[in-house]
Amino acid sequence: MSPSPRPLRAAAFVFVLAWIVLLAAEVLRVWLIMPMPGSQQGDTIGFAYTLHRSMLAVRIVAGAAILWAAARLVARGRWPARTAVGICLALLGVVAYGTNGPMSADVMFRQPGALTFAPTGQPGALVVGVELTDAAGRSQARAYPIQLIGYHHQVRDTVAGQPVMVTYCTVCRTGRVFSPVVDGTADTFRLVGMDHWNAMFEDSRTGSWWRQATGEAVTGPLKGKSLAEIPSRQMTWAAWSALHPQSDLMQPDPQFAPRYARMEGFAEGTTEGGLTGRDPQSWQRKSWVVGVLAGDAARAFDWNELVRDRVINDQVGDRPVLLLLGADGASFRAFDARPGETAPRLDLERTADASRFRDRATGATWDESGLALDGPNAGTRLAAIPAYQEFWHSWQTFRPETTARKAG
Repeated sequence: MSPSPRPLRAAAFVFVLAWIVLLAAEVLRVWLIMPMPGSQQGDTIGFAYTLHRSMLAVRIVAGAAILWAAARLVARGRWPARTAVGICLALLGVVAYGTNGPMSADVMFRQPGALTFAPTGQPGALVVGVELTDAAGRSQARAYPIQLIGYHHQVRDTVAGQPVMVTYCTVCRTGRVFSPVVDGTADTFRLVGMDHWNAMFEDSRTGSWWRQATGEAVTGPLKGKSLAEIPSRQMTWAAWSALHPQSDLMQPDPQFAPRYARMEGFAEGTTEGGLTGRDPQSWQRKSWVVGVLAGDAARAFDWNELVRDRVINDQVGDRPVLLLLGADGASFRAFDARPGETAPRLDLERTADASRFRDRATGATWDESGLALDGPNAGTRLAAIPAYQEFWHSWQTFRPETTARKAG
């Protein structure tokens, strides 16, 4: 006697519905926070986080329904139903393995096994440099090559006795250094994905998600809190080590040599591809800008203009600023344009010596590190202000209050 078709139809309905729900949840969980077509345009971070935190419950409920229905279809159904069940389960297994394994951000971009440092490296390599002072007043400087941290996205280190989290997002071309101390306790973070093309990290204690470009928790229990940013500079290793002769340089981890090789050309902007490649034109999504912060004000400067003129005199909010490009054509610095609180602002121009600049008013000479070499302010060093090289799409997304200096 053949089984009644009604229970089998009910089992088939439950199987298909639960299978679709679980498959969609597994796919959406990754699609929403990875650089996939259409995934980074909307403000979906809240939904993505809710889905991420609910996945265990979704898997238990949908998985139980799938197993219940599959058991009945296999036991009582005919061979077409059994075959369909097998194919669907195999496909679900492949998708689940991919989304929870090879496609997971912290699997694709792993942490180095151990950090090693040496006092030498390639002079022209772009680095993110940090200098801190310990409780006894001793300073320590370290530099992290973009080619290495661009793959890892973050490295955790200790500089002058202080924990640091050195981060880099190649899709935004943003380098930031943060203190990983949250509410008085040093936390650990893992790369969880991205939002609006910027890397996101998940803390181990609360599971909150933190934006790399600003250090702000964008969702989760700690939403609204921000990691303390540690001042850093992007420049060539030669320029950094000239300023900090005792500095060490992070060395490559041999196990990631093939991954580092894929980063060849990124620092110079010669990589191909829509995610990390540079647009050589000005003010396009992937154009390079220098973003400068002065108090609550933000302003973007065209990298092409800086390369052409080597010096930009401008203002960010109510603060006069100087943007200088080093003789190597890659190291840049932003300074308060006033040598002192009551001093008149400088108006620098380039000279024949690529490492020197001249004040139009006094004729005094300043070097690329902001030091007055002669004139009325001889020996004075200008105060540095935060400046970052970044893709234009990133800076204007995460600094919506920014103004832009556009020639013409």
